[in-house]
Amino acid sequence: MRQSNHKKHFDTFIGIFFGVILVTAVQGLESARAGPDDSYDRHNQCAWVHTSDTQTWTSVRKTLHPEPEEDFLVNEDVNIITGLYTRSYSLQQNGTIDYKTARQIVISEYNEYWNTVVETKEYPLLYWEDGDRDGAFDMWIDQQGDGSPCDIVPYHIYEKNKLTQSAGY
Repeated sequence: MRQSNHKKHFDTFIGIFFGVILVTAVQGLESARAGPDDSYDRHNQCAWVHTSDTQTWTSVRKTLHPEPEEDFLVNEDVNIITGLYTRSYSLQQNGTIDYKTARQIVISEYNEYWNTVVETKEYPLLYWEDGDRDGAFDMWIDQQGDGSPCDIVPYHIYEKNKLTQSAGY
């Protein structure tokens, strides 16, 4: 009888112990985030880190402007050879191209009028931005292809143990 009563108390203790652990973990998950107060989604989290010695959130790297709307579109090109659908934008809406994107072409076919029709990935693979409008573009690549700013990083070319940043398209 005594062992049975001891086991019953032990089982009760284990149940309560793991219940407390579970409740604590769930509460911690609800408040976990990697950025400012309104950045619960992955698309906003990555550019922000919280330094353990301060109580402030700071951006840790240069970020790319989001892809502009159709109103800013100046030109688009389908290149079956490279497998890329490129779009050129003018952020100032003055006709000067200062932002470009390139999406991977998934399917290419011709319609009944022999026009090329393509299906592309949802998000661009490559981005080019001329932030200071000096004609030299910085190139960015989406490493995962999901459009998350976490994965869009400056594109670097490695040459003979020397790192150089690509500056143009």
